[in-house]
Amino acid sequence: MESNEPRRFVVLDFYRFVAALGVFIFHLKTIDGGISPAWNGSFGLFVDMFFILSGFVIAYSYPSTSTDAQSYFRFMVRRIARIYPLHFLALLVFGLLLLMGVKGATPQSNGPDFIYNLFLVQAWGVTDHLSFNSPAWSISAELFCYLLFPVLMCIAASVRPLVLALIVALSYAILAHAYLPIWHDRSQMYGANFDYGMLRAMPSFLNGVLLAVLFRLSGDYRKKPVIVGGIVLFLTAVLVLNVYAKPDLAIILFSLALLFTAVGESAFSRFPGSAWLGPLGNTSYAIYMLHELLIIILFEPAWRHLGLQPAAFPLFVAVCCIVLTIVAGLTYAYVENPARRMINRLAPPLPQPQIAPEADAVEVGESLRAATGR
Repeated sequence: MESNEPRRFVVLDFYRFVAALGVFIFHLKTIDGGISPAWNGSFGLFVDMFFILSGFVIAYSYPSTSTDAQSYFRFMVRRIARIYPLHFLALLVFGLLLLMGVKGATPQSNGPDFIYNLFLVQAWGVTDHLSFNSPAWSISAELFCYLLFPVLMCIAASVRPLVLALIVALSYAILAHAYLPIWHDRSQMYGANFDYGMLRAMPSFLNGVLLAVLFRLSGDYRKKPVIVGGIVLFLTAVLVLNVYAKPDLAIILFSLALLFTAVGESAFSRFPGSAWLGPLGNTSYAIYMLHELLIIILFEPAWRHLGLQPAAFPLFVAVCCIVLTIVAGLTYAYVENPARRMINRLAPPLPQPQIAPEADAVEVGESLRAATGR
């Protein structure tokens, strides 16, 4: 499970940045009940794109040519180094806010919830509510996918791409459409978080693994114009989320967008605008992990203090996005990156030092990020 092909897809990183801001707006709109319904898009489904993107980039970076215990340990150390430091910091801050009685700081949170969050199992069906930094449920789901990653790669390597595609489709069909009593939300899988949110992540993460397989077969199609199709598909997916709220269609469009974009971008030695696309992509994980905290301690109090009306929401969103991006950039430079480097020293060295480390990616988780979690 050694890392390979260290290319970074900066356009995919930018998609992750846009998606993180979309999730932020999805939560920010609740500060005033009078905000126009035009902002009521299903941007929470960007989380599912994080899972797809995370599966793609990690499967691309780790072709699973080695499955020994040392390689798996190295893989897990590097994944934890990517997602855990900022999660731990946010958890401590939310715990402090809860002790101070700050309004809006997840009042249902309790001692067991802190333990669940500390070990990132809060999305594994162990509780019946969100707690502390609620967006971190998706990082918990990402961790579950990381733990099963060798199994998923084994499945991908042992079947033909068409069979893998059928497995992915079947996993969506079972979890997203068949009635399952484990889902708490009326939208079932696409509304899951604490209620077995890791099962929500699995189809999309495996979908990303499938996209990595298809990407490796795309050599004859790696032409620069292909990326235009990828960008159009991504914008169409965003439109679908904002206007039509069709999760199945959005998943298909996101999947095609990520594949076409990666295929097209691979034709460039350096994609135009990489100098600013890359840094924006770096902020996506912190945007996702810190946005609820900033809503509680800064953005919502500012909205109330300034006496803003719903008509001012578009301008308010723009200012908040800029502030959040700046904070996320500083967090990446002074918290995430240094902590990741420090933890990565615990990972056993590669048996072939000349192989470069994996491309930086989401994981939501990625990425999340974020989300993706990377």
